[in-house]
Amino acid sequence: MLLSDCISKLLDVEHLEITNIEHKEREIVLEVRMKRRAYRCPACGAVTEQVHDYRVQRVKDSPMQGKRVIWVYSKRRYRCPCCGKRFYESNYLVPKWHRLTNRLAAQCVGMLGMKQSRKEIAMQLGVSESTVGRWLLLRDYSKPAALPRVLSIDEFKGDTEYGKFQCILTSPVEKRIFDILPTRYSAQIYEYLHDFPNRRQVQYVVMDMNRDYLHIAKQLLPQARVVIDRFHVVRYCTWALENVRKRVQKTLPKEERIYFKHSRKLLLAHMSRLSDESKAALERMLLVSRDLREAYLLKEVFYKFMESGNSMRAKERLREFRLHTYVAGIPEFEACLTMLQNWERYILNAFDCPYSNGFTEGVNNTIKVIKRIGYGYRNFRNLRARILATVNDSAG
Repeated sequence: MLLSDCISKLLDVEHLEITNIEHKEREIVLEVRMKRRAYRCPACGAVTEQVHDYRVQRVKDSPMQGKRVIWVYSKRRYRCPCCGKRFYESNYLVPKWHRLTNRLAAQCVGMLGMKQSRKEIAMQLGVSESTVGRWLLLRDYSKPAALPRVLSIDEFKGDTEYGKFQCILTSPVEKRIFDILPTRYSAQIYEYLHDFPNRRQVQYVVMDMNRDYLHIAKQLLPQARVVIDRFHVVRYCTWALENVRKRVQKTLPKEERIYFKHSRKLLLAHMSRLSDESKAALERMLLVSRDLREAYLLKEVFYKFMESGNSMRAKERLREFRLHTYVAGIPEFEACLTMLQNWERYILNAFDCPYSNGFTEGVNNTIKVIKRIGYGYRNFRNLRARILATVNDSAG
């Protein structure tokens, strides 16, 4: 088998003839042409094989053996013997007006689903960074036609031309981003959701403790149960415990302050999950202050409440936590009590609902990586497209 035939098989191009191969240090140059065949004239419909002339075109293809691949493509122009019309042969490998093969474009789009910067992708494929950006924006990321059965609403810090924060809507069931909005302003979210015809079919809305999101859900998604994500509830308790630790820590000698700071994770961990050595270190910390001991016990009672199997059991344990908190009288836990009082109904819904903002929080972490490798995105359209490519396209 000839070398050109071997490369044709590697390139998986059935109708391509390779007339010459030139190996260079960083690239492989292939002189190619399509196999000659008869074409129908686009003007009169007559069939012809008469070649008028050739146009030489340099086309980039997917890298091979760590080298860039360049086609020197001799493109035939046919002449109709009946009407004299001149026209080029068709080529399914290279789109009209393009200098990249479809395969290279597809590889470029596929790599955009990985956690790599556009510059890294451009270097690997041997194209410009702007070319990678253009292919990203050619993807269809238009507004979906219908809302999912379970909708999660959150925000993230995007720092685009529209402002610091953007709103992200996800489907926890399908593990996909539903859409990303330029801002987190309630007016824009309301306008976006208002046009969906299936708003009454949404069963659950998962969110953090954002009053604007709650009002929008009640107005536009009347059949949906609002669920407050447990992660955001637990944070209020851990913040309170941390604030007690910081208050106590300020009263200690320097060495003790350093020890407390480095050992703060012992306070936040479940008692049952600590080793004997860690329990001994924790006991040393709790002996320092009565308030710290009380705060730690409140945290354990709160964790027990959060592990309830259903809303009825959770309601009983929530009552226990409130009673313990009132008796302890620690001021740092007042914000936690206020939060529970304001959001109790929606927090309890979480214990009867199998969905959470876990997927959404994972996406927010991915967005941080995307921003870091791209050195930030000021253009919202580029940021939105890159996030959707990385999360949705890579998930298939």
